[in-house]
Amino acid sequence: MFIRVLFSALMFLFVSTTRIAAQETTSQTTTPNDGSENFEINLKSTYTITANGKTIVEQKFSIKNKSPELFVSKYGIVVSSTNITNVEVTNNDKTLQPSISKQKGQTSIGVTFEENVVGEGKSNELLIRYTDSDIALISGKILEVNIPKLSDHYQYKNYQLELRVPSIFGNPSRINPSVFTIKQDGDYNVITYNDLKDQSVSAIFGNQQIFELKLNYYLSNPTSQNALTQITLPPETPYQKVFYINLDPMPKNIKEDQDGNFIATYEIPANNSFNVELFAQVLLTLSSDPLVPFSPVLPEHIGEQKYWEAKSQTIENINHDLDSVKSIYDFTVKALNYTKRPLNQEFARLGAIESIKENNKDDATCQEFTDLFIALARGKKLPARRIIGMAYTNNEELRPSNLTGDILHTWPEYYDSTQESWVRVDPTWEDTTGGIDYFNNFDLNHIAFAINGVSSTLPYPAGSYIGDAAEKNKKVYLEFSKEEFAQINPDLEVNLVNKKLYGIAVAGNYDLEILNKTGRVWYFNEIKVNGEGIEISMDSTDKIKKILPFSKLILPMTIYNIDNSLNKKVKIQTEVILKEGQSQSNEFEVKAGVKLKITNPKKIALMGGGFILFALVAGSLFLLGSKLKNSLRRKSQESKEEGSELQENGITIEKNPKDDSSGKQSGTSSS
Repeated sequence: MFIRVLFSALMFLFVSTTRIAAQETTSQTTTPNDGSENFEINLKSTYTITANGKTIVEQKFSIKNKSPELFVSKYGIVVSSTNITNVEVTNNDKTLQPSISKQKGQTSIGVTFEENVVGEGKSNELLIRYTDSDIALISGKILEVNIPKLSDHYQYKNYQLELRVPSIFGNPSRINPSVFTIKQDGDYNVITYNDLKDQSVSAIFGNQQIFELKLNYYLSNPTSQNALTQITLPPETPYQKVFYINLDPMPKNIKEDQDGNFIATYEIPANNSFNVELFAQVLLTLSSDPLVPFSPVLPEHIGEQKYWEAKSQTIENINHDLDSVKSIYDFTVKALNYTKRPLNQEFARLGAIESIKENNKDDATCQEFTDLFIALARGKKLPARRIIGMAYTNNEELRPSNLTGDILHTWPEYYDSTQESWVRVDPTWEDTTGGIDYFNNFDLNHIAFAINGVSSTLPYPAGSYIGDAAEKNKKVYLEFSKEEFAQINPDLEVNLVNKKLYGIAVAGNYDLEILNKTGRVWYFNEIKVNGEGIEISMDSTDKIKKILPFSKLILPMTIYNIDNSLNKKVKIQTEVILKEGQSQSNEFEVKAGVKLKITNPKKIALMGGGFILFALVAGSLFLLGSKLKNSLRRKSQESKEEGSELQENGITIEKNPKDDSSGKQSGTSSS
């Protein structure tokens, strides 16, 4: 299977390397390696978010000369995006005409000062103002703001950042760094960082995001026999709730695998094909849902697999200098560079070892970032796995719906034993966004389709079932939901089915069947089965945590009468109690079985010996009966042969009618 990645450019803009051209009074031009050697530079950045999601950016530079001989003649910044408009530049309150160039996803803004500010301690004030469509993302019910860190932060004596957000969005539900001041200024909430240094700012206003999904799975069976196949439906996790509005056609069953994937099984008729269509709502949350358990950590989550060469010497050498999962993440971000190639071509999955080779490290996709992180983590015996799904962006060039085919995104997660939870990170996005922190701050844009942990390639996600050349329909559609996440009541059908042996019902042997008739996952708090005068034997229900959408649970049980009466009808009560608070009770009439209880071992031995003796005697009588039967059969045959000989000799034998009748009955019984 081949997974193509989501991004071909950067999502957010960031101020990059500052270029300073300095001149002596003799007009001889020099270019210092570091402007801070000759100038004291302070920066105040103001980001004002508008109601329509645009961001007005003001970068105010104060450049003070440290030398009487040098002054600044030119200044410029590089923004890693071409999505910049309304650029204005003023120098000491005078408007200047900027030089703007756009290439390879970057915008350079440069100015030449009309007046030379000469003299030690003299300052040059420069204001660069522009409109940016990518700093803020209003998506559905969420406002998300991401301001990358300065790559040349060392040049600034002080870096102050002010974020102005319309007060209608309220206070941030999550923001990093966490040390800031906030005040209200008219219709805006103003968040201020006094000395940001080399940190990025990430803020989310709102707690949850709702998406609508339409997924198509094209299934084909070219063979001459019926075949079973499986597809992976979007799973539910502590951060992702799912509601399957419609699944057509319905599968034979839906089950959960070891990694928490929802696997649906279909039977495809011989020489046939059809399309499975799923409409679903997905609710993403910042905080984990306490009702939804994290999937367990397995031994396979630290093992070596294809693409995750955790035991290789190369991985071991790299890990020698890494001492934490954060250092593994940082190495991955720095070691690889996102590809510049168009995404409408095939990208072979390289794996961890191949990805860091010199000829590959600048051509990485999200697969390589993810595989390298997982291999390094597993090499340190840290459980890690990969998630495959969709990641929404407001950059039109990168949005999956605007690209040919169905472009998926992958990201890793590792297990934090202290928090007892799986933690999601995205080194690809940190690289492509120019330093937005996706290690400590995950967002509400990543939707999981499949989890690869036990295997590095399976199960396949939605979007991978591409069909034949004639079947070219798009497989994945994603948009923000206009509706609230569906609030529905559980609809569980509970039945008690008597087991049969050769078509005959077996007293006391039953299956408790629980059918989920909704497209939601329901979580069990307890399943109770009880009744008077009976004993119920069944496996513990404590291990049964949930019931998947449109699926059935079967719980075998045996019911005994305490008084050992045979075929006695009794009533039992079942109660299914959900963690969401709802419960359902049912009553059934059953025939209980007999349970023999012998506490004395000698009695058990005597009964066993008696049974063996009985079997031997019964077998002997059977053999004796068979011999007698055969003997009578032979005698009857001899009598018949003698009678035949008499008839052949013409001897007439007069028979009594009663005797004749008696003889026929005997002959019938012995034949």
